[in-house]
Amino acid sequence: MRYWQIFVLPLVTILAACSDNNARMHQQLCSAEYRYNTEGADAAIAAMREVGNDREYVVGNNVARFLILRGAKTQSINDFDKANAILDAMEPLPDDPEQVTARYISVLRFLATANGSSDNGAREELTQYCSGSAEPEAECLHANIMEIFQILGTSNGTTNKSSQDLANLFNQTYSAVFNDPSLDVQLDYSRSVVTSCGSHE
Repeated sequence: MRYWQIFVLPLVTILAACSDNNARMHQQLCSAEYRYNTEGADAAIAAMREVGNDREYVVGNNVARFLILRGAKTQSINDFDKANAILDAMEPLPDDPEQVTARYISVLRFLATANGSSDNGAREELTQYCSGSAEPEAECLHANIMEIFQILGTSNGTTNKSSQDLANLFNQTYSAVFNDPSLDVQLDYSRSVVTSCGSHE
């Protein structure tokens, strides 16, 4: 059951049958994605909050993600700051031996911090995972970040418009903060709609 909580639909699709609760959460995540596509971030946030509060891991990280996407669209610094506050208050996920969830949350923190009212610590959210690497920092960062976005894109991830929007925002923000336009986390988003909880193409 590791990691399904952080990745909106990709791994959830496979693991949803594990229990009724997982199936319910899969349906809600799918609903949130569809509402993001059709109604926008406000509707997606409301959908996530129907199943819990922002302190709960699966709800909090997705609400923060939609706040980040809303902030990018409206240029609202307040949304980025709200996302950071939610990430700070979330219950930790105890089982993360490969730091997959930690690195994903750092991607969200990086976006929220770099675009928020104070960008202090934005770089460190990503560079902390390369401090002991023998690779040059840029190569290490590229490999770490691409791994996270490839996991996000597994299975139905590339059919989510929110994944495309998050990748676009990350490319822009990373290029500005690190002065490095060479990293491109975009995957194949040719089908950028939710399909796994019904056909909405």
